[in-house]
Amino acid sequence: MEHSKRLNVQRFSLGSTPRRILYHVDSKKLLIMRSEYSDLVHGYVSDICCVDPVSGSVQFSYMFDYGEVPKCMELMKSGKEHLLLVGTGLTTGKAMMADGEPDG
Repeated sequence: MEHSKRLNVQRFSLGSTPRRILYHVDSKKLLIMRSEYSDLVHGYVSDICCVDPVSGSVQFSYMFDYGEVPKCMELMKSGKEHLLLVGTGLTTGKAMMADGEPDG
């Protein structure tokens, strides 16, 4: 995205707490890492979804296994391929980071 251009901004619901948002320039899509503590499963429910920033529609989503929480993600290019690198951790309850913020 260029800082000199004016953007039309739109608001839409993401369904869970966004933890990290990346913008893929080539596809013009947002990659959103989401997680949420669920009392139903007594742990985190996490996914990474691809969202069209114009319509707010979720194009696809990758759901992590129960207790697997994405911690970080980064876009990378290797030759002609684009890669999404994701670091994960396992948790069985509400995890907290050293600064007191909820982890997940």
